[in-house]
Amino acid sequence: MFDPVAVGALMDQVGSLSAPAEEDLVPVLPALRPVLPDGGLRPGSVVCVDGPGAGSLGLALIAGASQDLSSRGGGWCAVVGLPEFGVVAAVGMGADPARLLLVDEPGDRWPDVLAALFEAVDLVLVRLPQRPAQPLAPAVGRRLTALARKHGCVLAVAGTWEGAQLRLRVDTTEWTGLGDGHGQLLGRRARVIADGRGAAARGREAWVWLPGPDGLVSSAEETATSRHGRLEVVA
Repeated sequence: MFDPVAVGALMDQVGSLSAPAEEDLVPVLPALRPVLPDGGLRPGSVVCVDGPGAGSLGLALIAGASQDLSSRGGGWCAVVGLPEFGVVAAVGMGADPARLLLVDEPGDRWPDVLAALFEAVDLVLVRLPQRPAQPLAPAVGRRLTALARKHGCVLAVAGTWEGAQLRLRVDTTEWTGLGDGHGQLLGRRARVIADGRGAAARGREAWVWLPGPDGLVSSAEETATSRHGRLEVVA
């Protein structure tokens, strides 16, 4: 019997032997490139995004995919099931709002919504319906994984997804701008960790501003700022 997940795993192993060309990747912001084995997202892959600050990480993925960061030009993105998605914040990170589709409430036919979007955009950020009593059916997950791979669309899931090739998580965040009981939150440094299958199996990590005081996502060295004035959150 044909199993798209098994075939996908085999393709991951084969793909890890030779990295895809940069122009074939869905681009990410420069600060996130060090944590990705190929420096970008492989078309047709499934990426899980979680941890404290995962919302900002999802914004950053949208910003990178929609910007004109490579020879392929800016791509189209869609956000599904996230009515609280911060469009203004995403634009502040560099996202192109003209290349962004929003489906706040996809309803019970959300798999059909995703299937249709896979044919039209480069990256879909989705949060599955919050129904613990009705978990994602394996057959539905396999079908959507296969369709994303067929159309070369990155499926970024806010949460978990069985068979995902890559997991991006924020395990530590540090806010700057607070003094001794006063001040204003200005920026957040976050440690982003990537692990998964194939070339991503060994894991990578990097400190990034998510976002920085200027609203942008940029590299943040671990020793860039002192402990004074920081509020730290550890997962």
